[in-house]
Amino acid sequence: MEIPCGVVGVIVNSEKAGHKVRVADDAETTGGFLIYEWWTGSNGLNEAGAFDSWVEDRVALQRYFKEARWQVQWLV
Repeated sequence: MEIPCGVVGVIVNSEKAGHKVRVADDAETTGGFLIYEWWTGSNGLNEAGAFDSWVEDRVALQRYFKEARWQVQWLV
C-alpha cells in the first residue's frame, strides 16, 4: 500500500463521520512518521482537533495502516 506524506486521506470504511488521516514525515525531528487522525466532532489537541500517533519508520507505518484495516481514498 502506498502511503503518501502530507496528503489528506478519507478513511472510507470508518464508522466515524468525516474520518480523515494525514501522515507527516518527521525525519528531521524524530526520524519517524506522525499520523494525524480526525473526524467530525473530534476534539484532539492537534490541528483540526486531530489526534496523533508516531511510528519509527516506513515498515512500522505500513504495519500501523494494515492493523487499522483502513481503506483510504487519498485526496491528491
